[in-house]
Amino acid sequence: MTAYTLIYNPHAGHNHGRTTANLVASALRAAGHTATLAETSRERSATLLAQTALADVVVAIGGDGTINQVAAGLLNRKRPPLLGLIPAGTVNNLTKGLGIPQLLPGAIHTLLAGHVRPLDVGRVNSAVMVSTLTLGVLANAAVAVTQRDKQKFGPLVYLAKGTNSLARHQHWQLTLHSPHHQWVRDTQFVLVTMTNSVGGFTHFAPDAAPDDGHFHVFVAPKLNWRQTLLALPYFLTGNFAKLPGMTYFTTTRLTIQAPSALQARIDGDPSVSTPLTLTMARLSVIAPSTARGGMVH
Repeated sequence: MTAYTLIYNPHAGHNHGRTTANLVASALRAAGHTATLAETSRERSATLLAQTALADVVVAIGGDGTINQVAAGLLNRKRPPLLGLIPAGTVNNLTKGLGIPQLLPGAIHTLLAGHVRPLDVGRVNSAVMVSTLTLGVLANAAVAVTQRDKQKFGPLVYLAKGTNSLARHQHWQLTLHSPHHQWVRDTQFVLVTMTNSVGGFTHFAPDAAPDDGHFHVFVAPKLNWRQTLLALPYFLTGNFAKLPGMTYFTTTRLTIQAPSALQARIDGDPSVSTPLTLTMARLSVIAPSTARGGMVH
């Protein structure tokens, strides 16, 4: 018998978080396990719930923002429980990158199957990231995306807002350091991802995997309106790294500096500001099996 704690955001996706959590709990109990429900009640409460949960598996039910908070709580523990994931957000970059079914029956089946694999979690100053970090116009564009927008339009709203922001020609002088390189670029945005899925588009970074131990970094050139439109096919077909003028590299550690404080968005939410230091940590997650995986007993 395995003890599960289900941490859920009642407002995730289309406000079905509580219903989803009850369905997951029923399925786990029917399989002979215990399931404790833990609803998030305020900002960052999922972190505290994960940090104190008495369970073998802590399950995050929600989108990338909820998963981020749960992962932060688990990283604060000396011996963290396993992380389980039930996609219930709008974009769900991490669960898509892990190959977890997006429909509830398949996600429950994956959870019960109990295959364990490593999961990269980035530390960004005092914050963590499980999927993406944006800085510059993409971060600014995301500010304009409301929960209602996400529920109504899905991932396409990020593409529309991002395209509109790029056309405004804002740019910043940024300095990026990795263990082997340094870049000083006048750029419109920096995007760092840990999965192949960005904004819900699963072909964005085809070389990225949630357990490859690397940050995948895109530093964009300054784009005019025409170049912005020409960039869309690169984005949608997984060739963004090949966009003329784009700098793409992978690294295990990264620092980003700007002349003045510039706020990043991490996993869809406003977060820490420059200067940023990114390092890598790891958790264990239940996801479709890989050659390196184990089992929950």
